[in-house]
Amino acid sequence: MGQVPFDRLHTVRLTHESQTGYTEVCRGPDGTLWVKLRVRSAACQREILSGLDESVPVRLESGVLELLLPCQEGISLRQWLYERKPDLAQRRDACLSLLGQQVEGNMPPCLIALSANTENLIVTGRSMSLQYLPELRRWEPGMEEAQAVCAVAAVISEVLSEKVAPWQDKRIPEELLLLNIRQKEQDYTSWGQLQRDVAAIPDTPPRRSSVLYRHIRRAGGWLRRYGKYILRALAALLLTAALLSLISAYRRHAREKNEIVWQGMPQVGDQDLRNGEGGE
Repeated sequence: MGQVPFDRLHTVRLTHESQTGYTEVCRGPDGTLWVKLRVRSAACQREILSGLDESVPVRLESGVLELLLPCQEGISLRQWLYERKPDLAQRRDACLSLLGQQVEGNMPPCLIALSANTENLIVTGRSMSLQYLPELRRWEPGMEEAQAVCAVAAVISEVLSEKVAPWQDKRIPEELLLLNIRQKEQDYTSWGQLQRDVAAIPDTPPRRSSVLYRHIRRAGGWLRRYGKYILRALAALLLTAALLSLISAYRRHAREKNEIVWQGMPQVGDQDLRNGEGGE
């Protein structure tokens, strides 16, 4: 890499700023875009330099470490999903290329972990890259490879799951479920482990073969189509039943009322009125 003019860079935008340092996108005299980091924390400086590739331009001025990283070119993840509508196989292959960048790039784990975000993903053709725009305010001493791997695993999980084109009669692959569980539980400790899990993702989600599922879908469609008519019929039946119950109760009450007979006085003195006069 040739001489990089630190002092002749023009700031395009400031992405993150904190007491630890800040990140900005700059443009060089020849139009080339760079990501410029200015790190104030001495501990953070040492951690970055211990894992930084020698080809990365750096300088130290007034106790502030400056380094320049190339700015990735391509389209954003959101645009890629909206315009290309990639299937599961295309997403998987793009994620594998992203992992290849991390393995071969020799970038400090802290910068990877602090940059791992879907908003920092850039897609070029069939490849996906991570734009290193670290949020330095989240830096903590001792960030190692395991943290970087877990951070990238979370991003990959989101890429593979985000708006996957209509699952409909398909189910989520077990391999993707496993990856999601492992990244949520922070189980990943190496790039190789994550690569194996991503490579195992199938080209397409498996279809649901359950007969019960087909019946459920058919019943669901039937209910969506005729549900309102069924509800109206049920309401009419309930109203009719209520009216019949009310009429029946009224008739029973009237019948019981008519059956009540006044007993009067059955005996007066030595006379039994029920058997005629004289009680005989």
